[in-house]
Amino acid sequence: MARRKPTVLIDTNILISGLVFLKGNEHKILKLAEDKAITLIFPEFVIDEARMVLARRFPGHEVLLGAFVSRTEHEILAPEEITQSVPFAENRVRDAKDAPVLASVLVAKPDFTITGDLALRENMKNCREATRVTDICSSSQFLKKMLKGQRRNAVLGRKTADPWR
Repeated sequence: MARRKPTVLIDTNILISGLVFLKGNEHKILKLAEDKAITLIFPEFVIDEARMVLARRFPGHEVLLGAFVSRTEHEILAPEEITQSVPFAENRVRDAKDAPVLASVLVAKPDFTITGDLALRENMKNCREATRVTDICSSSQFLKKMLKGQRRNAVLGRKTADPWR
């Protein structure tokens, strides 16, 4: 029986860094998605914001976004799916612009949530509702967890990465 791939929600910072900076941890995460080792969850606002930032700050790179998304297994969270959770999230983050990210986590319940924003990561770790449904981490923490799962699988003779065992 095939094991379920981990679902991973990434924020705009991770997506942009992974597309633009090819030697960073964020790029390694996007490579895992391209290799179909993980399933990404994209809140629609993350895709929209990434497209705008790439066009403004890294002209020409916005084309990479569509190509990347088309090569990955992913789910898109529409704004209407998270709307009801945003007011709850606003009371749990210091920066109101981070509320949609937390709301997305609460709705999608990904296995992992990766953000490069330290304040947001701390806010989410202090939100019991978020920590019950996802593992909140930085890109380096996530990669360490995936590597640990791969090593464990190699020792046990498994062929696929299974971070759950």
